[in-house]
Amino acid sequence: MKISPDINHLQAVLFDFDGVVVQSEEIYDQATTKLGEMYGVSVPKSFFNENRGIADELFYERFKSTFTLEVEDRELEENGRRLLWNGFSTSVELTPGFWQFYNKVRQKVNHLALVTATPRGLLDEIFQVSNIALEFDQIVTASDVINTKPAPDPYLKTCELLSIDPNRALVIEDSPTGLKSATTAGCQTIGITTSCDRDSLKEANFVVDSFGELEELLTIV
Repeated sequence: MKISPDINHLQAVLFDFDGVVVQSEEIYDQATTKLGEMYGVSVPKSFFNENRGIADELFYERFKSTFTLEVEDRELEENGRRLLWNGFSTSVELTPGFWQFYNKVRQKVNHLALVTATPRGLLDEIFQVSNIALEFDQIVTASDVINTKPAPDPYLKTCELLSIDPNRALVIEDSPTGLKSATTAGCQTIGITTSCDRDSLKEANFVVDSFGELEELLTIV
């Protein structure tokens, strides 16, 4: 029988960004669909599912090779990022229940951090063009490590910056890629089914369907 994480024992809660803090997976999917249309490609659903949570550069590498595109890497990335920027500037919203959970857990643990495979430049742009107003004690992006998710480096670096033991950090992820990163780093993990089904998140210590369910799991009042 699994024992729920003890909120009083935790030193930090570490959030993935896309699909956890914000409902952005649809924005990514729409941008990818439009990028495909730009190059005469119909992107299948399997491509979206297989590439959740991966680093920005790797995504464009896979996009180019999967659809055998004759296009310069820089052009492809610039077009993709422009489409993403347009999506985030008009329709990004916090994941339902996140804001309440964020405020409650802020009073219970020493640190809150953001750990994302999104590049620093794109993340900065997202915060500038959207109405997201959040404060984190540390933000670690794909630009801040040599190896990003699914390697453990992002979570290990975050714990180092916070001066905490990874096993006293609780990670909330929505993809197998992110969970592999957190698990390998030695963190406690929660999978939330905002982007993937429960079976895809089976590597997590616990899987929840919402932040409300996570509050109950952690017995946060």
